[in-house]
Amino acid sequence: MRSSSAVKDPAALELKAAFEAVSPMIEDFTATICPTCERVCCIDRHGTHEKADLLFLEAMGETLPGDAPKADDTEPCRHLGPKGCTIARRTRPYRCTWYFCSALLERMPAEDPRGYRKLVAALERLGALRQRLLEHH
Repeated sequence: MRSSSAVKDPAALELKAAFEAVSPMIEDFTATICPTCERVCCIDRHGTHEKADLLFLEAMGETLPGDAPKADDTEPCRHLGPKGCTIARRTRPYRCTWYFCSALLERMPAEDPRGYRKLVAALERLGALRQRLLEHH
C-alpha cells in the first residue's frame, strides 16, 4: 500500500481525514450493538468496490485489497473477521460506511443522541467531500 505522503490532491487528503474522523464514531456504536446480532448483514455482495470507490482509493494514495469475491455473494463479507471488518474504513466500499441495519438505526439515537447527531454531521461532511472529489475527477 502506498503511504499517505503520496497523496497530492488536497481534496483527497480532506476525504481521508473525514474517513478517519467518522470511523471511531461508527465503531463506538457497532461495538455495542453488532456483537449481539443473530444475523450477519455484512454480506459479500456489498464487499465489492464500485468505480467511484476505485477513484477515491487512487486519489487517497491507497491500494485496493486483493481479496476475490466469494462464490455465493450472500455469504458473510470476505472482509469480515471475528472482530468486524478487517480493512480500514477508508479502503472499504463506500456503501459500507453508510450502511446501518435497522437495529443500529433504532438504537443509535436512543443510546447516545448527542453522539448520533455528531455521527450524522460527520457522515454528511464525508459525503460532501466525496461528491466534491468526484466532480473534480
